[in-house]
Amino acid sequence: MPITSSAANPFWLSCAPTTSLPASRPASLTRASGRPFAKSDSDFMTSLIGFDAREAFRKNPRGIGLYCRHLLREFGAIEHDFRFLAYHERPAPSGMPELPRSAHAKQVTMKGDRFYLWERIRMPWELRRDRVDVYHGTYNTLPPRLIGWGAMPMVVTLHDVIVTWWNEHTEEPYIKYCRGASTRIVREAAKILTVSDWSKQDICERFNVPEQKVEVFHNGIHPDFLVDPHNSVADEARAEFAAGRPYIYCLGAPTPRKNTAGFIDALGLLQQRGHLDVAAVITGVDEQHQADFREQLARLGLEKDVFLYGYITREQMIGLYAGAVLTVYPSHAEGWGIPIVESLAIGTPVATSKTTAMPESGGDFASYFDPASREDMAEVIQTAIHNAPNFGASRAEAQARARTFTWRAAAEKTLDVYRELAGG
Repeated sequence: MPITSSAANPFWLSCAPTTSLPASRPASLTRASGRPFAKSDSDFMTSLIGFDAREAFRKNPRGIGLYCRHLLREFGAIEHDFRFLAYHERPAPSGMPELPRSAHAKQVTMKGDRFYLWERIRMPWELRRDRVDVYHGTYNTLPPRLIGWGAMPMVVTLHDVIVTWWNEHTEEPYIKYCRGASTRIVREAAKILTVSDWSKQDICERFNVPEQKVEVFHNGIHPDFLVDPHNSVADEARAEFAAGRPYIYCLGAPTPRKNTAGFIDALGLLQQRGHLDVAAVITGVDEQHQADFREQLARLGLEKDVFLYGYITREQMIGLYAGAVLTVYPSHAEGWGIPIVESLAIGTPVATSKTTAMPESGGDFASYFDPASREDMAEVIQTAIHNAPNFGASRAEAQARARTFTWRAAAEKTLDVYRELAGG
């Protein structure tokens, strides 16, 4: 029988606790009634999908964690015949949204985070014991196959393979693990999911992967970005984050690849030339990483014009997009560009890098610069601010395109891959 979610229970839009399996029965799968089901219950399920939900169980998930949460939410709203076993390592944080009716959580723990023993040693045995039909590695990685494992197909989401060639934090355990395991992963995966045509090309060229093995889906945007925000949220964002001033918005990060320092340098150049007529708001830089940026701002005389913030809520982010004159996304390299799409969906113009997948995200509705050149970035930002009042002529078309990138479409594409691998 196909599984659908109840319209009265739009899970993951609520804040109910996750449904977890009892710790005393780590390998059991349980129906909503509490009675265990077996894979022979053909009237209740067809295939069991193992799903790496590690990152979804962070208190403040970003990137891959949000990807997992969005997929699981949409799996609950689409008619399908699958059951999901969501493997996670951390306990469910407070406020964790509930899983869909078709999914159960299974906490699997093992010491040795630095060496990724959870995936390398524990998970192969868990998957074999749980008799999973298809396994989905969502974290750019897959567990190794046990000798005699059989033909259980695995699909991996390689959001991108930038960590295998971008030389930053190369001694971090995760990057070392990905660099060492990527060749095995692309070989053992029956299918590879990735988020852009650029990322597909990068994967195929670097790892000699046949194009037919790689399926492209585009990261979606949260449903809250698919509707116009109330007029008041823009004014509220200006008052809360920019002291009531007009501003440009940048979703930053402390890592050099995200190029927050390069963006600040470009602002300094505009200030030096007398062309910085607005403030700037930068989020995504938590307090422990702000010192170097504040020193840079002081050196450039920007400490009164640039506002730094850490983690913000989705509601605050929507307000910041809505209130901004321009959104700037200065990253050097990305497999996709969710902030680009989010800003355009809200109706705010974007200036971003012309490298990797960012032009694919912005299409004809963004302005592009060389992220390695503060001069080019400054010039494009200045021109985009000047042209912002004219963006209204193409705003509706830009919003319509941006709003085609939905998590529903991403989930449907993913379910199609499951069906192919499960023989359905």
